[in-house]
Amino acid sequence: MKKLLCVALLSFTNFNPILWSQMQDTEIDQTSTLVGMSFDYAYILKHSENLRELDDAFPVGIGLELSKMLLTRKAWEFCNCLPRVGVEMAYWSWDNPDILGDGLLAMGFVEPYFRTHKSINLFFRAGLGGAYLSNPFDVEQNPQNLSYSTDLSFAITVGAGINYRLTDEWNIGLLAKYNHTSNGGIKAPNKGINFPSLSFRINKSLEPIVFPDFQKVENRKPPDKLSRISLTHFSGWSNATVGDRDKFYVFGVAGQYSKWIGKRSAISAGTELIFDYSRREQIRLNEQNNNFVQAAALVGHEFWLGKVTFSQQIGVYYFNDYRINDDVYQRYGLSYNFSKQIYGGFNLKAHRHVADFFDLRIGYTF
Repeated sequence: MKKLLCVALLSFTNFNPILWSQMQDTEIDQTSTLVGMSFDYAYILKHSENLRELDDAFPVGIGLELSKMLLTRKAWEFCNCLPRVGVEMAYWSWDNPDILGDGLLAMGFVEPYFRTHKSINLFFRAGLGGAYLSNPFDVEQNPQNLSYSTDLSFAITVGAGINYRLTDEWNIGLLAKYNHTSNGGIKAPNKGINFPSLSFRINKSLEPIVFPDFQKVENRKPPDKLSRISLTHFSGWSNATVGDRDKFYVFGVAGQYSKWIGKRSAISAGTELIFDYSRREQIRLNEQNNNFVQAAALVGHEFWLGKVTFSQQIGVYYFNDYRINDDVYQRYGLSYNFSKQIYGGFNLKAHRHVADFFDLRIGYTF
């Protein structure tokens, strides 16, 4: 558990551009430390037919936070906002102890704050980390838990909220967020736990916060290259159980063209070939002669954040001879440019709310 959480938080630090840039800035002297507590009420989505027989569940969570408010000009110029970065540890009761048990989530997070010169602020939240889940799937002891089959999982959250500044030290707020835990296809079953929640938070600054009055940055310097052509290889493990096996190798290649459209955004279009050996095994067991290879076209959006790229894509199969899932899927990824040509990262492929596989990738930009 400790090893996973350390890796997750270190990964978050390295891949979060705001936090990383601040850590590299030796002139930081305008930060404020905050401690806080949150109370969550949630609903578990039954996003798969396999989960329909479970009773409705309304989880509750309680969390503790340690964070810093970054009040530097460099942070402001990045997003016309002032970010808060930190870590959170939260206990969750899934409201179904016999099947789902409970969980302990640890995350690194970033919250960009807008309208900081006002008493009421708007903010967004993104978090990445790990989860310890107490009652995984077991063929004999817990066969109904199709949501997770490993004690350790990945955890992500995204949301938006309103913060009210009571004083220069005390803040309260409401946050609506979407939460997800999954082992990324390492072991099946892995339908994941998807639980939108409403969170009430209270934060205390260890010293009074005085927000600087920075002027809005209207124009940003364009990147050195306004377009990119890239070739990527990816490898992972399929989230499928076929016969008596639950691990199958997946690999593929992808080509993509990306075009900068302003500020920190780019649009992308490309194609990929996927070789998922769980599909080949299904074909063999069913004594069919379909081709197991898949080919798809993808379009999407990218945030170009210095050496870091965050991508979101929609894929549509144009070759899918063995059809056992939707023709449309999503991809979410983070990559880091080690040089002007070489980059690496990870990516999640999902059909709606169900993770297909999690892959690691290495690529070359022309």
